Amino acid sequence: MTGPLLPGDPERLGSVRLLGRLGAGGMGTVYLGRTPGGLTVAVKTVHEHLAAEPHFRERFRREAAAARAVTGAHTAAVLDADPESARPWLATAYLPGVTLRHAVAATGPLEPPAVRSLGAALAEALTDIHGAGLVHRDLKPSNVLITADGPRVIDFGIARAIGDHGLTGAGDVIGTPGFIAPEQITGAIVTGAPRTRGAVTGAADVFALGAVLVFAATGRSPFGSATGAVLLYRAVHEDPDLTGVPEEVRELAAACLEKDPGRRPTVAEVLDTAADPGAPLWWRADPLRSLVLGETAAPGAPAAPEAPATTAAPADQAPTGATGPTDLTDLTDLTDLTDLTDLTDLTDLTDLTDLTAPTAPTAPTAPTAATVPGPAPQPRTHPLPTPPPPASARSVAARRELTRRGFLLAGGGGVASLVTYALMRGGGEDDGKGSEETADPLAVRRGSVRQGAVRWTLAPADAGATVDALRLAGNSLLVHGVGTLDMSDIGGGRGYVTARGLPDAGRRWVTGAAETAPTQWGVSGSVLAAADLGLDAVDLATGEPHGTQERLGVPLWFSVADGVLISGYEADASPPSLQAVDLATGEERWAEDVPGTRPAAVLGRTVLLADEDGSYIRCADAVSGRIRWRYEGFEGPVAALAAVPEAGCFALLSTGGALHFVRARDGGRLATATLEGGASAGSSALAAVGSTVLLATGGRVHAFAPATGAPLWSVRTVGLDTSWPAVTGGGRTPVTAGGALLHWARAGQLQCVGLRSGEERWTARLAGVAQVPPVAVAGTVYAATGELCRALDLNGGAVQRSWDAADIRDLAADPSGWYARLGTATVRAYNHTAVTSPAS
Repeated sequence: MTGPLLPGDPERLGSVRLLGRLGAGGMGTVYLGRTPGGLTVAVKTVHEHLAAEPHFRERFRREAAAARAVTGAHTAAVLDADPESARPWLATAYLPGVTLRHAVAATGPLEPPAVRSLGAALAEALTDIHGAGLVHRDLKPSNVLITADGPRVIDFGIARAIGDHGLTGAGDVIGTPGFIAPEQITGAIVTGAPRTRGAVTGAADVFALGAVLVFAATGRSPFGSATGAVLLYRAVHEDPDLTGVPEEVRELAAACLEKDPGRRPTVAEVLDTAADPGAPLWWRADPLRSLVLGETAAPGAPAAPEAPATTAAPADQAPTGATGPTDLTDLTDLTDLTDLTDLTDLTDLTDLTDLTAPTAPTAPTAPTAATVPGPAPQPRTHPLPTPPPPASARSVAARRELTRRGFLLAGGGGVASLVTYALMRGGGEDDGKGSEETADPLAVRRGSVRQGAVRWTLAPADAGATVDALRLAGNSLLVHGVGTLDMSDIGGGRGYVTARGLPDAGRRWVTGAAETAPTQWGVSGSVLAAADLGLDAVDLATGEPHGTQERLGVPLWFSVADGVLISGYEADASPPSLQAVDLATGEERWAEDVPGTRPAAVLGRTVLLADEDGSYIRCADAVSGRIRWRYEGFEGPVAALAAVPEAGCFALLSTGGALHFVRARDGGRLATATLEGGASAGSSALAAVGSTVLLATGGRVHAFAPATGAPLWSVRTVGLDTSWPAVTGGGRTPVTAGGALLHWARAGQLQCVGLRSGEERWTARLAGVAQVPPVAVAGTVYAATGELCRALDLNGGAVQRSWDAADIRDLAADPSGWYARLGTATVRAYNHTAVTSPAS
């Protein structure tokens, strides 16, 4: 049932107003919410201490972007997401109903025609999921929701994000014992496929579909009930128990449960076998209808059996404490897709082919006519405990406290830090070895100067180190990572930032930094601004800090205007909550105690500042802080701000959809517009490209004319984080070139749209799912999907060349070629197809 919001719960996430709690899991909470247009949604959040981990937020962002690409009648649509929020969230269509596990436990196994119909629905859902380039990897009864309109598959795509968070590593297992495919356990390969260990294909989902059909027909997993380790062993080495499975679906279930993924039917073949034009609407017949609608079950409905006291429940056990349309307690376990609570020692499991059979494994129990086979779900009487913050989260909190006392560049202690800092600077790119005082955290492997070849590869010098981010800055490539060297004496812990030369990746300098992956760092002129890493202003050429400064902590955002760094802090931060310092000297220029200020918009020396509710909007001089004018009559709360230099104005967007264009010189109102359906404060962005203002929100990009407020055009887009790259201070900007917008219209469709007309110039349909924004430079567009990066012609979209490059996390380019962060252990440079020497 829906519960009330608790103290500490947010009242609003983005533009969604939260109404209550649907449930909570060990890694997140699901809320019931309503959009400004009145649509009821389920909002899934992640605990803040998990979001503080360096890699978790990135995985969540990547998978949220992929999941938004899935559409279909038998899936739950992802409507919006904000992976960059302090509390990352994802909103899906709210589907009142009960899980398949709950339905079978409460009303008994399904009849053969219903099982066959369920198989067709699941196959249709998997067709949509696989079509978006995803593998569900955790299809199970508690991820199948029975609604008034039929079955839906939920939590698609999120399993990969949770698995990458660290619950799984090399050799670990992703999925639920009893429904997980053998190749997910052993890393086996598809017959006849290249020998890529650990590759999981859509065939794994077909295996899970077969296991779900057995459950629907019998009330138990095809591998019985036992501990997780025993269930995994049986899935790899024993035949499934199909006792009690009706003849009408037994052959299909057996085919899906083949050990060899190459021998299983495809999803299309499953759909062709299970489809029946005359299939009954089984979810609309009692007693299941009453259960789905939350009514009293019809007399004679089977009761859920008691679980045997001596047998462990399967890992897919779901709570049944709540019933009716709001029973989404299973849905909350989107963060528990890798729930292996019965696995006590599988963290190093890489292969079960040599696993000795467990002692006296529990044999599957055959069903009887008097009872529903298998264990019944047990009610969860206590919420799952919130795990303690990981070391990275604790270190972030510790660093924030240090920064309030003068982190890195403060007072007398800062003098010693500056001395140590100077010693951290390496030699020029020619020596490639760095200084004798500090070991280089990265090792360089030289490549080739040939067209299209790998120029060089960077990887951590020590095992256990990582690379978390890269940014192209002039003639240097900036890399952030976490190494094995303790740099805590200069405030960095084990984090570092290093500048590398573009021709050969030679080290230019390195310094300690915060360990958390940066989201705000960027370049302004010749200065690196990285307040979120504890580096306020660093000279790009030398790595030396600019001046000394006492900082207030890690800012929520920052902007650079006319050589002044303006930072906004949390509402409960030590005063002031808004601070401006000189980038050259580190001296404070001015400060304000105005909590909740939104990220600023900068136009020359003028800065537009606004509080969250829109009641205090003012334009200030960036250098002096003097208020030039105030703006009244805005329909807040404020979702986004932007400067429009060519029109000499600012743009302000409210969460309700009001868009105002205001003159920069005097604050006069130029024009207004209204966006139907409102906007999300967390997943919306405004940007000016020439005299056109672009607004990304709610899965679309809208264009407006600032002089009149007239809407110019609107196109569909996958998501803000996938199409608009991050810029200095944490904001986002569109990718434009040659008078056109380049963005991902769908998961694998790169679209080029004319900025003035909104007309499509070309669309490139590329296999796989896009995870990072495209990059355009010198007439070439670089776009990464799946395991390939492609160079396309800007004018026509023709593919010029493709490279094998799996798991691209960051992408950058210059006229000489392109640069990518691959996973968390590699940075690689590739030459352009027509070689141009990179800047030295």
